[in-house]
Amino acid sequence: MAMGYRKIILWSSVGLMAGLGTGLFAGEAAPSGQTGAGNVVFKDEPQARALFDQMMEALRRPQTLSYKSECRTAAQGQETERGTYVVWLKKPNQFRVEAARPDGRQGGTLIGDGESLWIFWPGDRPRFVSTDQEYEKTRSKVYMKEATPLAKHSIAHKVGNLGVPASGLIIDPSTFHGYSDSLMPYFDGATGMGTDKVADEDCDVIEASFMKHQRSWYLWLSQKDHLPRKVKEVVRVSYEIISHETWSDIVIDGAIPADRFVWTPPEGWQQWKMPDPEELLLKPGTAAPDFELTALDGRKIKLSDFRDKIVWLYVWRAG
Repeated sequence: MAMGYRKIILWSSVGLMAGLGTGLFAGEAAPSGQTGAGNVVFKDEPQARALFDQMMEALRRPQTLSYKSECRTAAQGQETERGTYVVWLKKPNQFRVEAARPDGRQGGTLIGDGESLWIFWPGDRPRFVSTDQEYEKTRSKVYMKEATPLAKHSIAHKVGNLGVPASGLIIDPSTFHGYSDSLMPYFDGATGMGTDKVADEDCDVIEASFMKHQRSWYLWLSQKDHLPRKVKEVVRVSYEIISHETWSDIVIDGAIPADRFVWTPPEGWQQWKMPDPEELLLKPGTAAPDFELTALDGRKIKLSDFRDKIVWLYVWRAG
């Protein structure tokens, strides 16, 4: 490989997070019922855990559910993303999500008809990767389609394709259909934070901890129906990434027209798929381009710093 890099190993892992710069998996295990994040000790409280369980049941119990979700994300004191989603859900496996940009312009629409998921856009599709060489040929009159087996697909993981500059939905709408969020195996428990009002509605406030307190959901749960009115997610790396989701216009078991969950591609439209990652890989013998990354401690690291050495890249994601 050119530039003297003898070997680059890339290991991508979904569902696990490790080495976030805080040593969260190092040292002794926390006491039973508690989890540690650095010097922080998180206590699991039965009453708060019961409130969390009530929320999950309230999400799964209805036959239909609709709501509006306003989302925004900030990091290091700067807002980075903002967008709005309107969500309709129906048993057994129908859904619709319409996205809007901060200026009110419409983003893409996501529809689940019970068997397939469809994504389409009012104009040109977003350019998802810079290496999308077919973009000019496939930017308009295209849609995406894939299978959606019941309780085995995530709506939240797809809203990023709608072309709205927002980190997306913290509470996965697919929970309604029986899907279990990929964070749930790493759920530490919940602790109570008192009560509060959201738009004159009384709410119980809890913190739900995940992955030994590397990530938290702060939940304002309505005392009336146990559904969220506000959610704040904090991801703790070398700095905090904070996302907010505010629910409004909530309707439980309301009538939703069947045609809301149906879409047929207009004449002349064609199906489009994301480029296969393997198509983007460097061919053997191709010169490796130099690049720079920011380490967890804030240092800048260049590939060229490791000339003539084996380089191991570990790429992780959770949630």
